[in-house]
Parts: sequence; structure tokens; C-alpha cells
Amino acid sequence: MSAPQSSRGSSPTSGALRPSGTPRTLARVSGLDLAAEERNCSGYALIDLHSMSLARVECLYSDEQIVSSILSDGVGVVSMDSPITKEPRLRSLDREMVRMGFRVLPPSFAHMRKLATRGWRLYERLAAEGVVVIETHPRSALKSSGAGDCFELARSLGVDLGIYGSRALRRDLRDAIVSAIVALCYVRGDCLLTISAEDGSLYLVKSLHS
Repeated sequence: MSAPQSSRGSSPTSGALRPSGTPRTLARVSGLDLAAEERNCSGYALIDLHSMSLARVECLYSDEQIVSSILSDGVGVVSMDSPITKEPRLRSLDREMVRMGFRVLPPSFAHMRKLATRGWRLYERLAAEGVVVIETHPRSALKSSGAGDCFELARSLGVDLGIYGSRALRRDLRDAIVSAIVALCYVRGDCLLTISAEDGSLYLVKSLHS
């Protein structure tokens, strides 16, 4: 299955680039709510595409733990809550998001600069292994979908939450689930909303009520 093309603007020439061709596997996708520093929890959620179920939700910490988890899980597409840009600066993509009513912080802010630097480092490592890495923003994805929370979003798109549907999850993990659903929509295509500018693309979820 080919990855869908951007629905707005031109293909990015820098920043949020993805490897050419199709993902190495379409068996599993994941979401990563990346923390700026390794000592903090980076929420990680894994969706199995065959069973359409949430297979794993947990905190990861070091770059090595994140990369090894994604590779050992056989992930083909990972949707990351972090700016994916080589140069942490205000992008046309950030301006477009704000223009459309989505509140995002630009990579030029001090905390975001650190996050973007880590995000780019992980992007390069994962892309070298054939993993498609895309940028998302969970709060904006929830807003664009019209869902009240990650649980409603998952159920609306046919994702079985299993044991995670009845547990109180910290925000990092809830955001990771939303990010994983964005990766699912990237593969499916029918529920994907793409925001593009000349310096990148960001992926959200189409309205569930349209």
C-alpha cells in the first residue's frame, strides 16, 4: 500500500521528510509522545493492524530504548509528537497550523528547540532503518477529529483498546495513543488530514462527524 500524498501544498523539501517508497512493514504502527529530555517519559503506543487492537502502551526514556522498541515491534510507520525539522526555527508549517486554529509552539522556543533536536536525531536513526516517521500534534488531532478523548477516537475508528480502555492513563500515554491513531490513518488514508507547507507536513485526523 502506498503512503497517501499531501492534500495541501507542495511536497516538503526539508524538515519533515520521509523515506521514499512504502514502509518496511504494514503489520504495526506506533505513536510517540516524545519528551525533550531522556529522563522524562516519552509515551509510546503500538497498534496491531491485523487485529486492529492496541497492543502496547508504556513510557520509554532513552533514545536507545525508543529505537530498539520501534524496531523490535516491527513498526512500519511511527507518528511522533515533535517538530521534525533539521533547523529548529519558526516554520511556514507552524504558521499554517496557527492560521487554521491549531495551537502549536514553534521549534524556535527554548524547550521546543531541545525537543526538535531530539526529534530530528530519532527521525534520522529510524529513517535509516526504513521506518516512515511522520509529525503530528495530538491535541490538534483530537480537535480536528471532534473526539473528546483518545478513547472515543480509538473506538470511533474501530481500534480495540483492550485492557487500556479501562485504565487511568497519564497524559503522555493518552497522547501516544492519539499519535498511534494518526499513524493508522496515514496507512488507511480515509481518516487522514494533512497540513502542508513548503517546509514540512503535519498529520491529523479528519472530523469523525463530517
